Order: sequence, then C-alpha cells, then structure tokens
Amino acid sequence: MNILRTILLALVLTGLAATAVLAQAKGEPAASSQDIIKTVSQARGKVVVINFWASWCGPCRQEIPEIIDLRKRIPEDKLLVIGVSVDQDPSMFAMYAAKAGFNYPVYLAKADVSQAFSIRAIPRTVVYSPKGEMVHSQEGYMPGPDLEKLIHKLLGA
Repeated sequence: MNILRTILLALVLTGLAATAVLAQAKGEPAASSQDIIKTVSQARGKVVVINFWASWCGPCRQEIPEIIDLRKRIPEDKLLVIGVSVDQDPSMFAMYAAKAGFNYPVYLAKADVSQAFSIRAIPRTVVYSPKGEMVHSQEGYMPGPDLEKLIHKLLGA
C-alpha cells in the first residue's frame, strides 16, 4: 500500500511540475523570421550566431552546452548568440529551456521561420559578420572549438 501511495504521489508531483512548466512556456517569447532579421540588423559591430535547435534533437543537446561555454568566454559587446527552437510543442521547449541553463536568449520559432531560413535539418548554425553579412551556415553538429575559431577570425582576434 505504501508503494502505491508513493507512486501516486510521484505522479501527482510530476503533473504539477509539468503544469508549472507549461504555464511558463505560455510566457516564453516566440520569434518570427522578421524578428530574427531585425535582431541581426540591430547587432551591427558584433558577430551574431543563431542556433536553430529542438529539445528532442540529440546533436542539438550536445551542441548547446558548448555554445553556453562559448558565451561565457566572449564578451556580449562582441558576440550576440540567439537560440531558436523549432519544437512543435511549447511545453517541450519550456521544459528543456528550464533545465539547460541558457545564458543567451532563446525563442520558440513561429511558423514562418523554417521556410525563411531554409531549415531542412537541425541543429543549424548561422553566423553573421559584424557587418551583418551571413558568412557561415551549417546543418548538423558544429563543434564548439570550430565555432569559436570562426568567431575569433571574424572579430580579427
């Protein structure tokens, strides 16, 4: 009987946690392709990295901690990092975002983003120069050291 009570309590607590995360997801910002383009254009003078990902994507989950570490090493006045989730379920986005420890803004993609950025596979990393020109686009996992090397090259360091 105690085991049954423990299992029931665990299920109730899990449901409450999921409900709290879902409520948080409703407050999470969503980004359209125009929002992303505007952000890139306003970041002149900085390298901009846009990382398209999803909570269920294994390579994305491998890449994100490396981008978080990169964000810690390069100052915000030189680098803007934006994460854009293509998750179809806002609650999955919110649950992953809550535990990933992002130190850069993350958004849930609106319906037009995949087509506007020609997203056929994730992760996808798009890099813009300080002049606002797209200089790199890569589908699939991009190792953190490779991304950091590209950023330093664009910064002239």
